[in-house]
Amino acid sequence: MIDRKAIRRQARKHLKRHYVLLVLLCAVSIFLGTEFKGVVSNAQSWYDVLTGQVTEMDVEGVREERGVMGRIVDDLVEDNLEAARDDVAARMQALRDETDPTSVLGRSRGVLAAVMNNINSGHIYVQLGTALHSIVHSQQIAAILMILGSALLQALVWVFLKNVYRAIMRRAFLETRTYKTFPMSHLLHLKHVHRWTRASLSLLLASVYETLWDLTIVGGIIKHYSYFMVPFIVAENPDIRPRQAITLSRRMMNGHKWECFLLELSFIGWMILGFVTFGAVDVLWTVPYRMAAYTEYYAALRREAREKALPDSELLNDDNLFAPADAGALRERYAELARHREVIDEDIVALPPVQRFFARNFGIWTGSMEEKIVYSRQEGLRQQTRVGMRELAGEAYPERLNALWTRESEALSRRVTYLTPCTVWSLIVVFFAFCLVGWVWEVSLHLISDGEFVNRGALHGPWLPIYGGGVVMIAVLLYRLRRKPALEALAVVVLCGLVEYFTSYFMELSRGMRWWDYTGYFLNLNGRICGEGLAVFAVGGMAAIYLLVPVIDAMVMRIRPKVLIPVCIALLVCFAGDLVYSHYVPNTGAGITDYGEAPVEAMEETESL
Repeated sequence: MIDRKAIRRQARKHLKRHYVLLVLLCAVSIFLGTEFKGVVSNAQSWYDVLTGQVTEMDVEGVREERGVMGRIVDDLVEDNLEAARDDVAARMQALRDETDPTSVLGRSRGVLAAVMNNINSGHIYVQLGTALHSIVHSQQIAAILMILGSALLQALVWVFLKNVYRAIMRRAFLETRTYKTFPMSHLLHLKHVHRWTRASLSLLLASVYETLWDLTIVGGIIKHYSYFMVPFIVAENPDIRPRQAITLSRRMMNGHKWECFLLELSFIGWMILGFVTFGAVDVLWTVPYRMAAYTEYYAALRREAREKALPDSELLNDDNLFAPADAGALRERYAELARHREVIDEDIVALPPVQRFFARNFGIWTGSMEEKIVYSRQEGLRQQTRVGMRELAGEAYPERLNALWTRESEALSRRVTYLTPCTVWSLIVVFFAFCLVGWVWEVSLHLISDGEFVNRGALHGPWLPIYGGGVVMIAVLLYRLRRKPALEALAVVVLCGLVEYFTSYFMELSRGMRWWDYTGYFLNLNGRICGEGLAVFAVGGMAAIYLLVPVIDAMVMRIRPKVLIPVCIALLVCFAGDLVYSHYVPNTGAGITDYGEAPVEAMEETESL
């Protein structure tokens, strides 16, 4: 018999060591609807009761509950597509009218507003139904194809994302049970070992079997516990065949089903507390606590299976998940990494203090080009070495010791070009390149939407400084975050949002006019910034920093200084002249500083197309 108190005690220690990470992992599972669906349904039930939204279900109510797509499919089956179009048009207009244009959630302008309106009104489904009808010349067949297509899409998402997340989450729980840190890249372990599809099929087969057994009621309860360990087995060894995983789980749970039921039942008090707190306690404690306990339970049953030499128990072969790897094995497999360990503390290129400060903190290079090449290669090697140091030190799970690992040849072979510092001349070229790209982008958008050329921006030249300046600021001020892409992306959104907001504010304060206005856009703040604008800045900023800026810098390095320097100075002189001239004669007019109803009408015409 397994000691439930010991399991729960170890689970609490595990949860406290990695609390934030484990709560987030379980929250994603709840959000995806993979497991613990009762958390959301219980919270929704309480909300409906307290707000008085529990009503009798009539026929029309059932129809409403089926959603927009369900109603449109009904219209297709009834050969009434025109009614669907009229219904959608009314819904589209209602969505535009129901929100205040000055609201943060405005829906009258912008790409996000159009997407939200198209989905919520059902316009996208009507368009799909119309397209299918034009192909098959039958509204009934079009409705069937829509149903089948929707079902296929949902099935693929469930099989290859939602269901497989059960193994991904358990893998993370297993690693954090033993190791001090958990690199977020390990969430893609199944992809790294090229076993995502096999893991998906193993979990799919177990789900199909359990669903079929559920038809027998009693058999469903029994098989729930028989297959309880399948996600853990797949998490440990995703190379195992689907039937082997199911059979091995049955053997491991033989004689332990009642015990597992009692383990689940021991959380009943926490479940009740979660119910009366609208699911808050479930999310913040009970669900991750239960998962940590189930992880301990799996470790105990795995140990027992290995001791009893159950058939196929040798497939539970990832011993490094349950105990830190042998130091000798780590040194042998990470030998290449160990040879390069000194690059973290020693500099091949000895830089003066000031030059080193700017290179490491702001990515600005002030030395010779020959030294820059050597320094850039060293920084790339330094970053790749850091990634494996925690694994070599036994602080994180050593992926290179996994039997399925095949990427050691790539470990230290790739250059990390995004860490290359830029010269001042490269930054000047980057500034003007993105000023021009931004200008072309906005002029093109206005040309497409309004059908006329407008010289966008407050200046008269073909440049928009907010784009070039934004990229340069990201490259310089956020250089220290470049080794952490997720944090860099968040910082890009914050920085660009602040710059755009206060630039708009001070330009309006000093000139009494706005050069952009996002009023009516979805997720806007006082019309100065909006959600889709920040999304564009985030995607564009990340692409610029990790892809385009290194390419531009490499191209600039090939240009002779006697050509590069005069060109950069000439551009700066022209830009400075435009700044002075535009201060007294700003670029204003239709499509630049006036924001009436025309843009809204243009958007409505675009949506109607």
